[in-house]
Amino acid sequence: MATSGTSLRRRRLGVALRELRERAGMTHQQVGPTLDCSPSKLSRIENGEVGVRRSDLLVLLDLYGLDDTAQRDELIELARESKRRGGWWLKYGEVSSPYLKLIQLESEADSIRGAELSFVPGLLQTEDYARAVIRATRPHDGAEEVERRVQIRLTRQELLKQEKPPEFWTVLDEAVLHRTVGSPQVMAEQLRALAAANELPHITVQIIPFAHGGHEAMAGAFRILRFPDRRDPDTVYLEGFAGDIYLDDASEVTRCSLVFDHLSAAALSPRLSSLRMLEIAQGLTG
Repeated sequence: MATSGTSLRRRRLGVALRELRERAGMTHQQVGPTLDCSPSKLSRIENGEVGVRRSDLLVLLDLYGLDDTAQRDELIELARESKRRGGWWLKYGEVSSPYLKLIQLESEADSIRGAELSFVPGLLQTEDYARAVIRATRPHDGAEEVERRVQIRLTRQELLKQEKPPEFWTVLDEAVLHRTVGSPQVMAEQLRALAAANELPHITVQIIPFAHGGHEAMAGAFRILRFPDRRDPDTVYLEGFAGDIYLDDASEVTRCSLVFDHLSAAALSPRLSSLRMLEIAQGLTG
């Protein structure tokens, strides 16, 4: 699967610009007039959501007092590389931008860890289960749109089938196994596929049983993405009804990492988790 690294370079550039601005003791409101742009646009640049023109970057570097030639050249090169375009997801540009951002970050990660409360993660969904999930969560979409989203989801899954796939580790609330999405047959097929995926060396699926009681992920599902170049900050992805949120603040990433560690320690082992999946699947189909 083709990957461009564009979003990571853009985010790395944004982090560097934010650090330089803060070191210079300036606010978005103070910098904005220099570039004749709004504070919100500056915020988007620093969050890696949009790129920055070379001419504007040079103005910012001068404004922030960056005289180090090597660092200036590095940031200029990052800005140039962040404008390169590539990746299968680009043809789906009309799909929401936050979702496309998730797809690109997934494609660039070497580790994806997280917890789910309501359904099987998209990267491990069967085609029929994915279709049922999309129909349930997007009831106003027509059949054509549903099928298009199913195909996007299935293409995303090629990530875990490539020669050097990322580590994928998910902790599921047991409710995920008992919520019949689609027909009993669809759900049973999904559970068997999930157990089969759990046998692969780069995939780990654990179940937090009902018997455990309350747990920290009840506050909401999350994913933590880590990247090969450790200069790129880990990113926490939060998916919600009101929209998707991305966090790369070190304190937030640390907090979510600790929650994940607690969850994986409290969950059933991968082997017992698979047995639970297969037991429930057997009950669905007799």
